[in-house]
Amino acid sequence: MASSNARQEIVSSNQEASAYEIRGRTMSLEERELIVQVENPVDLLSLAHHGCDLRGIYQAQDLMDYCGMLNGPTYLTLVRHFWVRAQIYDLKASQLEMDEKVLIDPSFEGKTREAMG
Repeated sequence: MASSNARQEIVSSNQEASAYEIRGRTMSLEERELIVQVENPVDLLSLAHHGCDLRGIYQAQDLMDYCGMLNGPTYLTLVRHFWVRAQIYDLKASQLEMDEKVLIDPSFEGKTREAMG
């Protein structure tokens, strides 16, 4: 069983390794307090009601099953579990900030974001 700080490596089809981490909670909200808004991304009935009937176009391209998949079930527990543990950052902004810190203090050269603070 993986611990909360487990790091796993994934090799994609183009052989570039990327890493993901299983993290602990990153926000103080409880999972049950989150309200998930469930919607239908493809609402062909609403479009037809407002004069834009695209159903025939989607049927001709055999995309009705795909639309059904997009409108399929939303796993609320999984969504809530993900969001209380998500850690998101802008990679370009992060890299610029790291480069600035290295210019200010050359001892940071080669260190990770976490090590730089």
